[in-house]
Amino acid sequence: MALKDFLKNLFHVGFSAPRSETISAKDGIQWRGWNDETEKLIAERNRPVLLYVANTDPMVWPFLKAVFNSIPKNPKLCELLHDYYIALFMKADSIPEYFSDLGAGKSYNIAILSPAGLTPLVTIDPISGKPEEIVTTITKVLIELQKVY
Repeated sequence: MALKDFLKNLFHVGFSAPRSETISAKDGIQWRGWNDETEKLIAERNRPVLLYVANTDPMVWPFLKAVFNSIPKNPKLCELLHDYYIALFMKADSIPEYFSDLGAGKSYNIAILSPAGLTPLVTIDPISGKPEEIVTTITKVLIELQKVY
């Protein structure tokens, strides 16, 4: 299954998409998988990265799903993720060891990562509010980070 189809069916089917695929911007947010190309792009842009971990843990997945579905509904966030920042998508069961060691998929599932070392600058709790409010918070943080990156 292509990543594009996988994301359309997120949480309705199993997580079986290869982590190295990318969805083109014409299909919405350009979610990138972790691969050499993405790593190179992050280094070239030297900007923070929005990380979304698709975690099927039943305690968190309904909230992650709601936030994920709200992201494309925020035009400013779409613009930021299309024109300025990189959106990185990982499945919880296939997170590279480096990210897992930093807490991805365990301590946090949504984070804004530093381009230097890909360590979390900000972690976002998907349970902390309404999905639209969480997406607004992500947007505000990315807008503020534009001032220094």
